[in-house]
Amino acid sequence: MEIRGEQSLAHPRETVWAALIDPDVLGACVPGCKSFERISEDNYRASMQADIGPVSAGFAVEIRIADPDPPRSYRLEGNAKAAVGFGRGQADVRLEEDGRGGTKLSYVAKLQLGGKLAQVGSRLLSGITRKIAANFFERFAQVLEGKRPVGAARAKRPGVWFQVALGRVFRNRVLRWAVPAVLLGLAALAVFLLLTS
Repeated sequence: MEIRGEQSLAHPRETVWAALIDPDVLGACVPGCKSFERISEDNYRASMQADIGPVSAGFAVEIRIADPDPPRSYRLEGNAKAAVGFGRGQADVRLEEDGRGGTKLSYVAKLQLGGKLAQVGSRLLSGITRKIAANFFERFAQVLEGKRPVGAARAKRPGVWFQVALGRVFRNRVLRWAVPAVLLGLAALAVFLLLTS
């Protein structure tokens, strides 16, 4: 599945770049993220948990930044594993100055799902992924504006709201399995762009 997107951010390109590679910022922006850490200069590890009704799934995510050209572009390569399946993806992310002091962020991401997660139609997943990406970018903008806590300040906030919201929005059982997979893909995209479709 291929996903393309573009976001306008009211912050300088260097500021956006620094935030996109900051594990504390990404952890605050990716829904369901329990941890997000840098394990080397260009490698990250994250864990995500999605509890929706009786279904609970934990995901282990690994992300690598390839071909970085600060503050212009990079490629993200990632994979996620869980008992319900796996996800792999890569995203090409570009940051361009918009001429008004802000940044235009564009991305092209390719995702592949396996296991039970692959049973969900690509058209349906594409729509869900776009909604999740919009949520990521909304949070990302809030972090850049100082309206969303990161790091230790974020740890004090409860994470239950996300699980309750997903339970209300996605009543269909197939979607309940698909949402964590899409979140993983976006987590990879988030360091990614994103976000994290």
